[in-house]
Parts: sequence; C-alpha cells; structure tokens
Amino acid sequence: MIFLLFSVSSWAASELSRQFIEERLVEKGLDKAQVQSMIYDPRISLRPDIVIQNLFYANPRGTEEEPSVMSIDPKHIENGRAFIKEHAESLSSVEKNFGTSPRIVTAILIVESRLGTYPMRYNVVTAYANLALLLDPEYFSQIQQAYADKYPLLNDQATITMAHKKAYWALSELYHLTLIANDLGMDPLNITGSFAGALGPAQFIPSTFRNYGVDGDGDGIVNPFNMEDATATMGNYLKSLGWSEDASTEKKRNAVWHYNRSQVYVNTVMMLYEELGKHEEESQYYLPDIEVRLY
Repeated sequence: MIFLLFSVSSWAASELSRQFIEERLVEKGLDKAQVQSMIYDPRISLRPDIVIQNLFYANPRGTEEEPSVMSIDPKHIENGRAFIKEHAESLSSVEKNFGTSPRIVTAILIVESRLGTYPMRYNVVTAYANLALLLDPEYFSQIQQAYADKYPLLNDQATITMAHKKAYWALSELYHLTLIANDLGMDPLNITGSFAGALGPAQFIPSTFRNYGVDGDGDGIVNPFNMEDATATMGNYLKSLGWSEDASTEKKRNAVWHYNRSQVYVNTVMMLYEELGKHEEESQYYLPDIEVRLY
C-alpha cells in the first residue's frame, strides 16, 4: 500500500514551484487572479502517491492467466448489452453521425469506467499540480528518497526524463481543465476524476475533450460528465483516429490504440467489442436528426 508521506502544510515549502505553475498558466492565457486562487487553495495537497501511480501504474495490466488481456467480470458484458438497449437512441445517433457502433463505444466505456459507475476519487487539480511539481527538484528528490527502495527506477535517467515530460504535460492539462470548468460554471477544485486526471465516463483528458468535445444531447453545453456528450465525443474522436465499422481489424485496433496506447487495452476493448456483437439485436432504431455542436 502507498502511504501519503507529506502533509498539506508542506505545500507552503514549494513557493517557487507554485509561482512557476502560476506563471506558466498565466502565459497560456488564464486569468491571473483565478490561477492564484486555484493554486494557493488549501484544498490542493501534496500527493506523492499520485505521482507514483502515474509513473509506474498508468498502463493497463493483464492477468496471470491471460497477460495480454485485462480481467473483465462477465457481468460487465451483460451490463454492456443492457446499456446498449437503454441508450439505444443516443448510441444510434452517435453511429449515424460518426460511424461508430454502439458496441465499440460501450466496449470502451466498460474498460474506462464500468459504464460510468466507477467512482472517481481523485481531485483532478491536485493530480495535475502534483505532476507539475515534479519540475521542483526538492519535491522530486523527496519522492525519490521516500520510494526508491520500492521503486529503484526513480533514480533512472529514463524515469527522470519521463517525469519531466509528464510535468509539462500536466501543466497543459491543468490549463485545459480550467477552461472546461469555466465553460461549465464549475469550480475546478470540485472536479474529480482518475489519478491520471481523466474526466467523466469516457475518461478523456481535458485537452482531448476540448479538441473533440461534442454536445450530444443538444442542450448547448459540452460536458465530459454528461453521458450523451461523452459518447458523442467518443464517436467523434474514434472517427478522427480512423475507426469505421467496415475498416480492417488492423485499422480498428490502431484507432483504439490511440485512445489508450497499450496493447493490453486494445486486446481487451476488441474482445469486448466482439462479445457485445454476439447477441446484437437485428432491429434498427429510427432516429430524428440531432444537431451536434463541437467545442
């Protein structure tokens, strides 16, 4: 088990790091007062456990019996079939607009969030702030000292380089997250997601959602936490990656790989895609034209 080793109060020791994050976000175009209010908010805590998870546990893993496929309880496949029936109208609309079948969207939703039921426990601003703080040599050194016995690769140059890349990436995602929160009229610090900062049932990172987000239910709002918006965005994103139902298996797998760059992930999604297709009903659903709005 990973334990939290630093108290919230020790965030005050990272004054220069907070200032660095603040300056980068303002450079990107965020309002300085909003950035200061967010970065200095006491709800942000130092979470080295989040850093460790992102550095060493970000990639999906298979099982001992099947190392190439994630463990999926058969009940989730049955839940997926029920989900397709329950959301037949909106999923068929996604297929009509983007050429992505209900079963590929549902397969990904099963893996990403158990169809939107998996609890999102992490404060996303805290997740991105802790990754951005890897640019602070003192903070990174504390993590190395605390965890190097269990994770000796923390002292490896390749890991250090990856950590710095993740830090700059996190700064960019924090910027996009703030813009999404502003569009939704939300406090960014009230947004929860995964330890990697992914949002909503489809688990989009903020920049991807802002680039491909679609208003799936026609309410004029593009919301990653709304299931219809999330599934429409999935359709738009998969289409941009080359997915089509009549594409070759290789092309389909390549599209899924770009959703999450892991062969274990691809194998699992494609397995679910095939399983969900085994009991598809042949009936077609009539759908009115629905206008969609991109971000």
